[in-house]
Amino acid sequence: MLDAVGEVFPEAKYQRCVVHFYRNVLSVVPKSKVKNVALMLKAIHAQENKEAARRKSADVIEELRTMKLQGAVKKLRMAWKKR
Repeated sequence: MLDAVGEVFPEAKYQRCVVHFYRNVLSVVPKSKVKNVALMLKAIHAQENKEAARRKSADVIEELRTMKLQGAVKKLRMAWKKR
């Protein structure tokens, strides 16, 4: 789908839906930790600019590693690689 958007709208930037991003990350998080991880993700999006969001994301990734949530770490890192 992303390739098709690039072909049809070559000047357009792709922005992933925040809801689908959250769902994607939370799909690999145990139910007992979903609320905590969701708050962490919201904290990233609450930052004032992209650089602050990157710093917060790095903090969240480190916390997810501490919580042994490697699947969530992988999805969050992949999301930033696309930006």
